[in-house]
Amino acid sequence: MSEGQTSTHLRKVPIQERAISVGNVVGVNGYRVNLASLKQRFIEGGYQLHETPHFLLFRREQAPSTILVHWFPPEAIDADLEGFFLQELKPVGVLEQSQDFGDAFGAVVGSLYPYDVHCAWYLYAVNTLCRYDDLLKNAQSLPANNSNIHTFAALYQQVLCRLTGNSLLDAGCSSGFLPLLIAERKPFLSQIMGVDIRPEPFIEARKIAGERKLANVKFVQADLLSEDIITIGQFDTVTALHVLEHFNEADMYRVLAKLLNMASRQLIIAVPYEEGEPERVYGHEQLFTPAKLEAVGQRCLQQWGSGEMLYEDCAGGLLIVRRADSSVTVE
Repeated sequence: MSEGQTSTHLRKVPIQERAISVGNVVGVNGYRVNLASLKQRFIEGGYQLHETPHFLLFRREQAPSTILVHWFPPEAIDADLEGFFLQELKPVGVLEQSQDFGDAFGAVVGSLYPYDVHCAWYLYAVNTLCRYDDLLKNAQSLPANNSNIHTFAALYQQVLCRLTGNSLLDAGCSSGFLPLLIAERKPFLSQIMGVDIRPEPFIEARKIAGERKLANVKFVQADLLSEDIITIGQFDTVTALHVLEHFNEADMYRVLAKLLNMASRQLIIAVPYEEGEPERVYGHEQLFTPAKLEAVGQRCLQQWGSGEMLYEDCAGGLLIVRRADSSVTVE
C-alpha cells in the first residue's frame, strides 16, 4: 500500500463525492482510499489500466471512456502538477492538444471538491501562492529546478527587481499570480492589472485580493489580438511572461505592437526554450532561441524609434525593452 493510503474501501465513500467530469475526462480523487479495490472495480467495468507514479488511467471504448485517478493530498494541489501531467500522461497518448491538458488538469483539481469547483480552484490558487511566497523570501537567485513554480518564481523575482514606474500590466496573466504577488510587495503602486482571454481564474484571484486587502489590483478579460485592447490604457511596465509562444509569428508581432503602445516605460518579455517541436499540450505555436528573442527585441526598438534592450538567461529567455527615458526603478 502506498504512503498516504488507508484500507478504506471506496464503496464506503460514494464515488460521486470523489469524481468530476471535465470534457472527455472523469477525474477521481483517490487520496486515502484502497487503490487495489478501486482498480478491481474499474477493471470489472471493462477498463484497461495504465499505472504511473501519480495516476491510474482507465480507458475503454464506451463512455465514460477515460477515467483518471490521482492520490495527491490537498496540500499538493498547486501549479507543479503540470509537470506530472506532461511526464506521465503525454507518453501514453492522453495529452495531445491543449484542450486535452485543460480537461485532465481540471478533472484532477475539481475532484477535490466536485460539488464546489470554485473551492477546488481556490485551494489550487492559495497553495500555489504560498509556494511562491516561500520562494520569493529568498533574496538571492533561486536555485535551478525543473518545477513549474520554480520557473515562474525566478521570472517573478526578476520582474520585482526591475519594476519601473508606478503601474503594471501583466498581459496573459492566467491565474493572476504575478499581479497578486506584486500588489502585496509593492502596495504603493497606483495600478496593477492582469488581463487574460480566460476569465474563469479571476474568480479566485479577486477573492484572494479581497482577503489580502489588495485594493490596487484588478483583473480584466481581454484578447491580446483585439483591436480595442489598447483602450485599457498605458502602464509604466508591461509584462508578457511565457505568452508569445502561444501565437504564431505574425500574430505575435500584432500583439507586440499593441503592448508596445501600452508600455510607457518598459516591456518585459519571457519565453521558454524548447527543443524539437513547440509543446502543443501547452498550446505553444512557435519555438524560440536566444537569437530569435533578441530579434524580437530589435523589432520592438524599431517601433519605438529608440531605447535599450537587455537580455538574460532566466527560465528560458528574458528580454527587457526600455524606452530611452526609462531609468527609474521602483524600490
